[in-house]
Parts: sequence; C-alpha cells; structure tokens
Amino acid sequence: MSVSSPSHSTQTASTASGNGYLLQSESALAEAVTYAIERSAALGASDAIAMASEQGGMTVTVAGGKVETAVREGNQSLRITVYAEGRTGVASTESLSRNAIARAVEQAAAMARQLEADPDAGLADRASLAWTTPTVPLFAPSDLSAQDLAEAAMGIEAAALSTANRDELRVSEAGAASQDMRFALATSQGFCRTGSGSMQQRWCQTIAQRGDEMRQGSWSSIDRRTDGLRPGADVGRIAAKKSLDVLGAEGLTTRRVPVLVDAPVAASLVREMCSQLSGAAQFRRLTFLPDAVGQQLTASHLTLEEDPFEPFGLASSTFDSEGVPGIRRAVVRSGVVEGLFLDTRMARKLSRTSTGNAGGMRNLTLTSATTQAGDDLPAMLRKLGTGLWLTRFMGGGSNPATGVYSQAAAGFWVENGQVVRPVHGFTVAGNLQDMLKAIVAVGADVHREGAIRVGSILFPDLQIAGR
Repeated sequence: MSVSSPSHSTQTASTASGNGYLLQSESALAEAVTYAIERSAALGASDAIAMASEQGGMTVTVAGGKVETAVREGNQSLRITVYAEGRTGVASTESLSRNAIARAVEQAAAMARQLEADPDAGLADRASLAWTTPTVPLFAPSDLSAQDLAEAAMGIEAAALSTANRDELRVSEAGAASQDMRFALATSQGFCRTGSGSMQQRWCQTIAQRGDEMRQGSWSSIDRRTDGLRPGADVGRIAAKKSLDVLGAEGLTTRRVPVLVDAPVAASLVREMCSQLSGAAQFRRLTFLPDAVGQQLTASHLTLEEDPFEPFGLASSTFDSEGVPGIRRAVVRSGVVEGLFLDTRMARKLSRTSTGNAGGMRNLTLTSATTQAGDDLPAMLRKLGTGLWLTRFMGGGSNPATGVYSQAAAGFWVENGQVVRPVHGFTVAGNLQDMLKAIVAVGADVHREGAIRVGSILFPDLQIAGR
C-alpha cells in the first residue's frame, strides 16, 4: 500500500509484489481520484471525496467430475461524492477515462444542487484522517491458473464423495475462487491513499439421500492467503457430513431446554448484538438499548473486541471508506457497552466522533472470562448435559426495538453430553435483552465466520416451539 497526494505524500513499502489478476496499478487509481477531486473543485464544490477501485479474479465450479463454470472476471469503477453547503451529490462511472470522470463529477454536482441540506453531512475532520496510520498487509495474490483452481475444486468434490456411497450423497457444487482487489481514496483536503487486497475461497454443497428423504449440507473456507485455507479435503468431508448427519431428523415437542449454539451459527448472535450498537440504530432509537454506552448488554463475563489492523484479517483496513482509521478496542467489556459503530455523519448526530466504521464493522472476537483451554465442542456438549445442540438457523430474525427473537432451526438432541439424534422442524424463541445477559459459557472451539470469531454459546434455557 502506498500514500500519495499533491499536498501530502508518504511512501510505504508495498505489501506484496506483482499485480495478481489486476490490470490497474495503485498509482493509476490515485491519478483517477485526484483528477476527480480537481474537477469537483473547478465546479465549485466545497468538499469532495472520490474512491476508485478494481477487482479481478477467477472462479471455477465442478460437479460430476467435470468443470461446470470457469470465469475470469474483472471490473473497475469510480465513485465521486460532492458536498455543496450541506447538500450531497453522488455519481459513479465504470470508465476511468478523464472524460468519463469529468461527466460523473458534473452529475454529482448537479444532483447536490437539487437536494435538501444536511448540516451533519460532509467530509470527516481533516485531523481524523489516516495520514500516517501504518499500512495493514492484505495483498497476497495467489496467481493460480484456471487449471489450478479446477484441480482444487475436483479434490474437494472427490473428498466429499469418498465420505459415503455415491447413491447416498452427491455434490451439487464444489468450487474454488481467487480474487484480488485494489483501490484509491482521495478527498479535497489533500488526502490520498491507495491499497490492495486478496481473497481466496473454497466451498462445497452436498445433498444426502435416504429413500425419499433428502438433506442439504455445505461448508466453505475463506482467507486472504491460500495457505490460510482449510485443506480442500476437509471442506469436502465436512460438507458431506453436514448433510449425511441430519438424515432421519425428527421433530421436537414444545418445551424449554438448555441450548448450545454451534460456533459457526453463533456468529449470527454477535451480529444481532452489534446491530444494537450501530449509529443509525442509536440515533433513530431503533434499539432495545438506547444511549447504550455505559449500559449492560451481555452477561458480565463477556467481552467483544474489534481489531481493524489484524494482518490479513477478512475485515481489516488501514482506514474506512471516509479515510478514518479504526481503533483496536473493546466494544463491550465485562458485559458493559464501551463504544458504538459510527461513521462521520452518525457520529455528528450523536455528538460523538467517528470510530472508523464507515463501511462496516471490523474483525470482531467475542470471549468469555470463564472459558478454559479444554472447552472444546465435546466439553461444551457435556456442559449442555441434556438439551439442544443447535447447528442451523433456517429463517427468522429479531425485532431490533423490542428484542423479540424467533428463528426456525435444526440441530441435534443431546442427552448426558452425548448426541442422540438429529432434530428439525421447530422454532427457537426468546428476547435478546434477556438472552445476551443469560449466556452461561462460550467455548474454546473458536470458529471464524466472516469477520466474526466466536466459540459455541451456551444458554441455560430457551423456548422451543415444536409440534
């Protein structure tokens, strides 16, 4: 990643050599956004911010031992936002030619003149920008060919099929993808920084059949570096197991029981928790915890941390889409809210400062002070004792203002810490206000689902609505 601008220039070492699947250089994108800013100033815009980006890569899918799709893809775009006396105009172009950029700037300026003013709209404060924030390494181009990706996908499919008789299991799709991306961000304050990143992915989708009964399963692995991916054989075997293990699932009768939420599924609970802390939710009071900072949100043994600077993290960034760096911090500490997720506009409306979360939350980790090193999944099932091990949500959600929570779900019935049978066809219900404070334990079986890391989560009891 490098930094450059007409009035502020800092050079940093590149995180990786080569362009991967990309055609544009960082300097070319920097020139494009710099020109967009110059044109906006010439049209009289008081402030402007421009982002240019390029993405490129390959995706290969296979089924039945043959390649189904092999796509080499690439796209580029520039987005310009201009501010004129509190009014905002936005336009974009897929061409980075000077004529196309000039037209986009003119469109954005014209749109701004037609809108009502918002006193809180505008650029982030100059002093808050990431002028010297250290670069986060994110670029790890694989340079894999279509043949390489096809072989990887074939290996995933073969591993899945080796788990069971072919008459009992089939692979609907196995795939491998490698992507690179690059961007430049500039503002009329003289700020201009560029960056590059990569993303690698492997996945498998399976269908298991027993007589007339059919069950689906899937698994995936995603990382910025190829050596961070799970072996393809693991991806295939886990996807097969996800479908085979739920054959013969039975219903549950209505009851209240202890529930262990599997680690890959538990990430959705962290997202529900964080939705209460967004700037929009707090400002519009669409939350069961208004004025959240300083209030208890979860059980006192829980802490939620955010690290935007994790090397090669899936949600890492040197700065957000407004040029503001994030913060390594505890969002929730010992159950009490210490911070929100704010962009510049919402921060101003709440009389706070941006947390560098324009564009989303960064790498999050939920931990418990009570977790022991040996609290793997078998240990967590023993803590559950007799109850539900929930492994899949199948639709539903929560009311952010009241916390009312209801999800169709599936999983396994457990007795004395041992899995007895698969179960499905029921709904798990509760209220997030009570559920988050009632969490008994978080396992050491930590799983990364997207940008969230969390182990399995144990509730003392939840309402099951069944037959």
